[in-house]
Amino acid sequence: MSPRLRFATVADRWLTRFEAKVAAGQRRERTLEAYRYHVKKRLLPTLAPRLMHTIGVDDVAALLTGLRAAGCSEKTAAEALATLHSIARFAIRNGWLADNPVAKLEADERPHPTGRRQRVLGRDEIGRLLAACLPRYRPLLATALYSGLRISELLGLVWDDVDLAAGVIHVRAQLSRAHRGVPARRVAPKTPASVRDVPLVAQLAEVLHEYRRRSAFNAGSDWVFATGRGTPLGHRNVERRALQRAAKRAGLDGGGWPPLRFHDLRHTFASHLVLDLRLDPAQVSRILGHARVTITLDVYTHLFDEARHADEIRNQMAQSAFARLLAAASSASDEARLVALPGGRAT
Repeated sequence: MSPRLRFATVADRWLTRFEAKVAAGQRRERTLEAYRYHVKKRLLPTLAPRLMHTIGVDDVAALLTGLRAAGCSEKTAAEALATLHSIARFAIRNGWLADNPVAKLEADERPHPTGRRQRVLGRDEIGRLLAACLPRYRPLLATALYSGLRISELLGLVWDDVDLAAGVIHVRAQLSRAHRGVPARRVAPKTPASVRDVPLVAQLAEVLHEYRRRSAFNAGSDWVFATGRGTPLGHRNVERRALQRAAKRAGLDGGGWPPLRFHDLRHTFASHLVLDLRLDPAQVSRILGHARVTITLDVYTHLFDEARHADEIRNQMAQSAFARLLAAASSASDEARLVALPGGRAT
């Protein structure tokens, strides 16, 4: 088959084509970042020198076996496989590969990701986490907990996005990840629905007001969460130095839970919206920036069910003979006090 291209060359051409789509606004920057990561970290170490047309289904199966042996999760393996599938389709389109080896995998050879358990922090855990984190990161973690913003949305905030007087955070962008010498920058949010206004609770507004007052970078165009040089904080550093270090110090690791993630703080905020504020799915979806209400229902069905179940139990208890005993006892007690008072007057 001609030309006899190696996998590394085909993958590079595929990425270049995808970059052009991103530049044209047809695909998203974050998708490109994910593809670059999997090509570099998961595919090239094994497949780079191979001639594209010689890669078969057994090679793909061996790649997956190697990823699992290296400790990759089923989710990571599935994402790497999806990247390889797209590269193979690109090669077929250009006549560099006869058929797609990924499509030939048996069902039991394919990755089978399982959903990670949602973790919602309790009030005591929230207090311990905020107390344990380094002071410079406390406003960041507080904003994550009390706004539900995604980590890329948090790090992409500039002060013009935070209207302290009106009590709202305008989510208009997210922070890309730096790569190949290209610094992180503000890019379009995940979906059009991600562009939204998030209510800013008064207590968080006070935290951010004081944080801005003390910050050396407090102009409207400055990053809200900045380094000592005024550049935006990085995703990986924030995960490790801000969240995971604080979680460890607060004793939130272990107990069958994997390391705490920023997305767990988003789940905690969603739980507050549903269980404490009793917002409906459409309201929760708008605040979280989900593309569709069905996503909100798929992710948080258990919370809506829990809230509805609690309401039903309270209503049933209020109408029960058991609860009526309390009402009868209270009424009898009031009558007794009235009789005992001089002239039968209640106080």
